[in-house]
Amino acid sequence: MAEQNDKETGWSGSGWMDPMPLASEPPPPAPAPTPPPAPKAQPAPVAEAPKKATPAPRKAAAKKRPTAKSVKRSAKKAVKKVGKKLKKAAKKARKTVAKKGKALKKKAAAKRKAAKRTVAKKRKAVKKAARKRAKKAKGRIKKTVRRAKKAGRATARKAARRVKKAARRVTKKAKRPARKK
Repeated sequence: MAEQNDKETGWSGSGWMDPMPLASEPPPPAPAPTPPPAPKAQPAPVAEAPKKATPAPRKAAAKKRPTAKSVKRSAKKAVKKVGKKLKKAAKKARKTVAKKGKALKKKAAAKRKAAKRTVAKKRKAVKKAARKRAKKAKGRIKKTVRRAKKAGRATARKAARRVKKAARRVTKKAKRPARKK
């Protein structure tokens, strides 16, 4: 084997490959065809209990005519069903009406409150205006009184001044020597 060169041994640049057959060696025999797979063994059947003989299927029974009793029963059921539905509808309608009634009551109460508030606001405004008028009137009266007092004082002062003036004149005349004629 040492005499074989790289090509004979199957050396390639990417790695080792199977060695190439030598010319002196016979080619390997072709693989034998594989035999078909053997049929699988089925599992042993489980022992089943012996079945009872099944009766032959019955023929479709002829349609029976409903009896009076069954007719009454179905009619009663239908009536009950309708009655329940009507009760439900009536209950729902009552609830709706009650809700609407409550809503209307709330609205009416809100309107009354709003009206009361409006009246209270108007009352406040009227009272405020009345207070303002009274204040103004008081102010005017006080002003008039002040003026009167002032005028009275002024008149009194004037009168006092006149009296003093007259007194001075009299005193002056008295101090002057009498003139001879």
